Amino acid sequence: MTRAVRLRATVLVSAALALSACDSKVEGTPQAADTPSSSPSATATGGSSDNPFEGLSPCTIINQVMASEGFPAASPGTVDRERSCASNKPGDANVGVALQDNTGYDQGIPDPSKASRGHVGARNAIIERGSIGAAGQCTISIEVKPNSRALVSLSGNDTTEQACDRVTAIAVKVEKLLPPNT
Repeated sequence: MTRAVRLRATVLVSAALALSACDSKVEGTPQAADTPSSSPSATATGGSSDNPFEGLSPCTIINQVMASEGFPAASPGTVDRERSCASNKPGDANVGVALQDNTGYDQGIPDPSKASRGHVGARNAIIERGSIGAAGQCTISIEVKPNSRALVSLSGNDTTEQACDRVTAIAVKVEKLLPPNT
C-alpha cells in the first residue's frame, strides 16, 4: 500500500466497538472529503469560535490511545496538518485521527455503498469499510455536536474486516476523549 493511500485512509478516519446497528446503509452520491488549509500546528483550531475541538490535539489523542500497543509518537497529517495526525507502526498499521469542526459525521462519505450507520458509545457514527478501495482499511466517523466529527482510521496488513474490528476498538477509546455532544 502506498504512502498516499495510507495517508488518504488516515485523513478519512471515520469510528466504534459499540458500533451497534451497523446494518443501515448510507444514502448519497460519492464525493471527495474536504481538505481544509494546512498549518504547521497539530491542534484542532480551524473553523469558527464554537469549535468543539478548541485546544484538543489529534496527535495527543492518538498517542494516548495507541501507546500501549507500541505505536510511535503521532505526527501531523500532510493533507490537513491543523486537524489530523497519524502514527505508523511498520509491519503493523497506520492509525489516524482527524478532528473536523463544521463537517457533519455523515458528510463527505467517499463511497456510501461501503458505509453503515451505527454508534460509538452514545454518539452517532458511520463505519466505512475499504472506502478508498484498499484491503485492510477502515474508517469511522463519530458525531461531535451536530456539525462536527472525529474521524478514526486504520490501514494495515490485515483484511478489511480485521481492520474494521480493530479501528472500532480504537474508536471506543477515542470517543471517551472527545468533548460532550451537548
